[in-house]
Amino acid sequence: MKIAICDDEKNCLEAVITCIEDYMAERRTEIDYEAFSRYPDLEPRIDEFDVFVMDYMTPEIDGLSFAARIREKYGDNKAIIFVTSFHDIVYDSFSVRTHRFLIKPVNKEKFFEALDSYIKTNTMTRHFTITSDGETDIVNINDILYIEVELKNITVYTSEDQFICRRSITSVEEELTHLGFFRVHRSYLVNMQNIAHFSNDTIELNNGEKIPVSKRSYKSFCKEYLKFIKK
Repeated sequence: MKIAICDDEKNCLEAVITCIEDYMAERRTEIDYEAFSRYPDLEPRIDEFDVFVMDYMTPEIDGLSFAARIREKYGDNKAIIFVTSFHDIVYDSFSVRTHRFLIKPVNKEKFFEALDSYIKTNTMTRHFTITSDGETDIVNINDILYIEVELKNITVYTSEDQFICRRSITSVEEELTHLGFFRVHRSYLVNMQNIAHFSNDTIELNNGEKIPVSKRSYKSFCKEYLKFIKK
């Protein structure tokens, strides 16, 4: 999970960061996050994030308008958590299907509840967003068989289609590892739920395709796959 925090008030940014750090420590999980003080700085990087913790109102643009842009392009595949000092605008936030609406100062327990709810809701319906040449494809995580990198492009393989975009496999690995994906080779990231069989040098997927396993990755792959199938 990767979270973007956007607020023009430094103390509010710091408060949300503290909540995230506490959440990671208490839930024993890893979260990537980044703080922004301006929406224009965040807008070109929306693709990178799953959850947006946003101030409802900033001097340059209101959070509701920014959230509407997210919904227009990505549908419900991004979660929006508004933070504000104004109670009476909660009903306006319904129009962009807000995941949670939190009042400043942010309450730690309510923030934890918001993240817990997001994780529970998205465990079975998580999607991966692929953007290339101005077009965006949204793929169900469960449908992905594996991802291959060649030069500076990745190809996402499902049983019925292929999607190509310009992105590093390392960044994709960071995004998908906690969802059951494993880097079995320098060029391949596999979805462990779609593995049919494997040997010390090959993985056979549910559709019969085969991808290589490197000697360097095999031992750690076996360990992670055993943990995965026990969940």
